[in-house]
Amino acid sequence: MKNVSLKSLKHPEITVLRSREPSPSPAIQKTVTDILRRVRKEGHKAVLDYAKRFDGLKGNLQVSNTELRREAGKTNATVRAAIRKAIANVRKFHLRQRETSWRLKGSHGETLGQIIRPLDRVGIYVPGGAGVYPSTLIMNSVPAQVAGVSEIVVVTPCARGLNPAVACAALELGISEIYKIGGAQSVAMLAFGTEKVRAVDKIVGPGNVYAALAKKEVFGTVDIDMIAGPSEVLVLFDESADPDWVAADLLSQAEHGSGYEAVVGITTSKQAAVWVAECVKVQVESSPKRAILEKALKQYGRIFVVPDWKLGCDVANALAPEHLEVMTKNPRALLPKLRNAGAIFLGPYSSEPVGDYFAGPNHVLPTNGSARFFSPLGVYDFYKRTSLIEYNQKALRKEGKLIAALADAEGFIHHAAAVRKRM
Repeated sequence: MKNVSLKSLKHPEITVLRSREPSPSPAIQKTVTDILRRVRKEGHKAVLDYAKRFDGLKGNLQVSNTELRREAGKTNATVRAAIRKAIANVRKFHLRQRETSWRLKGSHGETLGQIIRPLDRVGIYVPGGAGVYPSTLIMNSVPAQVAGVSEIVVVTPCARGLNPAVACAALELGISEIYKIGGAQSVAMLAFGTEKVRAVDKIVGPGNVYAALAKKEVFGTVDIDMIAGPSEVLVLFDESADPDWVAADLLSQAEHGSGYEAVVGITTSKQAAVWVAECVKVQVESSPKRAILEKALKQYGRIFVVPDWKLGCDVANALAPEHLEVMTKNPRALLPKLRNAGAIFLGPYSSEPVGDYFAGPNHVLPTNGSARFFSPLGVYDFYKRTSLIEYNQKALRKEGKLIAALADAEGFIHHAAAVRKRM
């Protein structure tokens, strides 16, 4: 892991970290576009063809209740208990995010307001392949349920069968509409619908490059959460932090495996930087994932030594990381200076995986610097808001001249006429 002395935000290493997003090849883009076009045209026939070709589908596309319960039953008691507790924690946190409709009376008796309604039907992409992600299902479905979404449908690649932990989470969440399909073909099915699967209003959840590109293309036909990029962690630490703990937290993101993960430490202590770098080296050398870790660290693993915490916080804000840990003697002192992050973890016991799996806040977070303007997934992402306007005769007569004047100023004579006829 490279140690870098940093004196300003203009250092080229900052540019390297901010421009690490991989670009999909034209061939992949064309494949995604072709899949979307064919599914939209041919419907379920195309979906089944792609599911068999790319997802190794054998048998039915939809998971039956019998299969769901059978696979969920394979989950051991400890994992089942962890899933239940995680769901409870996430639900408790997200209940604080609920919104309600409101109305107010204007000065002339008119009624103005906002109507809050949940989306009707939401699709959740749960990645498959080499990983197992019941936490993805929990983090995406709980806020939708809290918002009041009545129908939740799950798509997940199942080349090796439905994963027991995912099945267990689905059962605990009361989700039964699950399809054994992934990639662009699953996104197309959710966005456009088929003869057998109704289209959704919104698609959430991370996926491979094909799924991510497909989500980007169908945005506008349906809503999406965000385009998730490679994972990121940034740890602010000083000599009070246990270097072995800091190293472990850095590696917790490097293990994701794309090679584009940003793994960054920032400290004001040269000695602390040396200690952490050595601990990283020791942990990597003894890890069964050594090759994966080394790839990520070589490309985007950095420890920045800064002259003071002002610059340290400025660097953190410039990078706007997905996960930002503060392991300093007084972590709360730095909190007001940290403006851009998906989630902030304060203190030595707030390790990033605590938030990933269990604490309650959502782990679906903005990546690639988008925490400057994006927020974590939440209940508010599953609402639609409708404005309400109810003018009476008195209100229109009092304000009609001003309304018509604005319409005239914009050259919309029929807008103005529609108001004047009522005055």
